[in-house]
Amino acid sequence: MTQPIVIQLQELASDSNHDINDLLRKALMVATKLNLAEFRGWILSELNGYSGTGLESLPAYRIIQGDLRVHNPYHGLQPFILPKDLHDSVARIHVTESVASLGELVSGTRRGEITYQFQPEAERLLMSLQGEFAQLRPLRVVGPNKLIAILNTVRTRIMEWALSLEAEGVLGDGISFSASEKKTAMSSHNIRIENFQGILGNVEGGSVSQTNTQNIAASDFSSLARYLAEKGVREADIKELEHAVRDDPEPRTAGGFGPKVSAWIGKMVTLAASGGWEVSVATAGGVLATALSKFYGVG
Repeated sequence: MTQPIVIQLQELASDSNHDINDLLRKALMVATKLNLAEFRGWILSELNGYSGTGLESLPAYRIIQGDLRVHNPYHGLQPFILPKDLHDSVARIHVTESVASLGELVSGTRRGEITYQFQPEAERLLMSLQGEFAQLRPLRVVGPNKLIAILNTVRTRIMEWALSLEAEGVLGDGISFSASEKKTAMSSHNIRIENFQGILGNVEGGSVSQTNTQNIAASDFSSLARYLAEKGVREADIKELEHAVRDDPEPRTAGGFGPKVSAWIGKMVTLAASGGWEVSVATAGGVLATALSKFYGVG
């Protein structure tokens, strides 16, 4: 007699040596045959990676904290010191890769660390915060254990789901399900995806929002002020920036802002991280770095 597919799923999920991609593909078969669209979508995202609209439902277990570093060409990776609130927000990583890619990253790690780069606008902003020091490229570093934890969580979620299916009497006959099993699976409150804590969590994607800076004229602070006001920057903060711009030397390259402008940018990003400015840290970086570069005529 063929073993019910839900029991097969439980056995595969409990075996840490079994390939997680095969496990997910079998789970995909079950979710599809039972017409469980939300579970099917989650499984496909784990198999193919989270991108586009999938980022809106990036699981909470895929949001991890890295260590913030800069790459020094002479001394390798070194700590990048920022205020704690800002550091924690900037060092946060949205892990969007497929489980297969995560497995490759873990198996291919030789030095015990994995690096995540920033989007160009966020990278430029963070380099500008280094002020008068040599502007070094920022990176986020994580140990492979954090990626392994993501893979283990996926395996555990499938086990929990398969056990809930069995508890509801949904087992399957071989790889097929009866009409009554399908009806039970679709109507049961106990096997809805929201009951599996940690599967869903609304977050913003890792990309930096594009900013429309076409109305900012070089060396025209009033046009910069109007643009920042439209983006929700308070009048007092814009006035503070005006004094910083007046006192600092003009940068020669994009992102090479003076010490007072850099300090002002740091303050605004900290506001974004703490909720004092209602944009994300990544968006704040894109808005400020792009707008100021346009104003200085170096962007």
